[in-house]
Amino acid sequence: MTTIPVTGDTDWALSKNQNPADLRVNRMDVEAETRIYRALRHFWHPVIYSDELDDEPKQVWLCDEQLVAVRLDGEAAVFNDMCAHRGTALSLGKVVVSECGETLQCPYHGWRYAPDGRCVLAPQRPDLAGRLRARIKRHNVVERYGMVWVCLADEPHFPLPEFPQFEDPSYDCVAVPSTDWDHTFAVRRTENYIDPAHLAFVHDGYLGDSSDPAIPRHEVYPTARNILHMRLSEPAREPAGAAKNKSIDNDSEYMEVMKTWECFMPLTVLLRSFNPAGETFCLFFHPTPTSPTTIRNFTIGARNFGSASTIFEEIAGWNKFVYEQDEPIVSSQRPAQLPEDLSMEMFLAEVDIFSLHYRKWLLELADELVPAGAG
Repeated sequence: MTTIPVTGDTDWALSKNQNPADLRVNRMDVEAETRIYRALRHFWHPVIYSDELDDEPKQVWLCDEQLVAVRLDGEAAVFNDMCAHRGTALSLGKVVVSECGETLQCPYHGWRYAPDGRCVLAPQRPDLAGRLRARIKRHNVVERYGMVWVCLADEPHFPLPEFPQFEDPSYDCVAVPSTDWDHTFAVRRTENYIDPAHLAFVHDGYLGDSSDPAIPRHEVYPTARNILHMRLSEPAREPAGAAKNKSIDNDSEYMEVMKTWECFMPLTVLLRSFNPAGETFCLFFHPTPTSPTTIRNFTIGARNFGSASTIFEEIAGWNKFVYEQDEPIVSSQRPAQLPEDLSMEMFLAEVDIFSLHYRKWLLELADELVPAGAG
């Protein structure tokens, strides 16, 4: 498709002379942000790493829904975490073998559920086996990129995000342990992840330099019906220690890297950082909304250089350090969700380009999936 660059020269970017009231056209009010949150149910979200899921049921959360994830006959399955009999949490139960294969057994009265959610046995009335109408809701599940993805809607609005490096044999990959953040709206976290202006201050000496806070020129534009792309037009200057990660002990050396961000709407980000030698480092990130103001951070790192034996320490350890710098900043933002209207925040031309486009697209998705006044 044809892509049209969106830079600071467009009418979406703001100058200091513009009237903040002009932003009200974006309708980012309480009702709109509530619809954005409700619209997130229509998309794929990881809820657990694949290697954490076995035949022991695990309780997970997505958009205020309490769910149970489990492997049945080797396949990932995710259900509402509530027995159809007396509402007991099935995540307290266990997997048992039945005539139809592996089933999820309720801890209270032993009712058993097949992978499709059908109740296949009420032990107190075995004569009813095969005739029971009781069932639990099974949600859409895809296992890919080392994660179990769930969509709460009957039909996902967009396909699963793309992470080609994960399946490229020239790359080594590692899962960064997931972390839970309170007081954080998932949309705020995605904005934070694709905000080059904060690097010089929140990550001073690691991903930026507060003595030189200017950000490189960059472009923002859609590349597909579900992707908002941002790329640098010139190299970024970063402390070399960010790549070395020698016990987070940075030196005064700097390196120049190019970067691209692919935002798979509404939340997933694929960050690529590469140098002239062809060494590429990727982070595939998603802040799963466990509630309106809580998230679980999922991240897969990939690189085509260095040793596979040290990748966990160097990528997972590095990301843990960086995320610990971000968390108090992002969780302190008020309001916890987006502002009641955009005039409550200031925007700089040629700096906040991504956020302006991102929020506009979020509102369009909310209008499409959860129209104003709906339910």
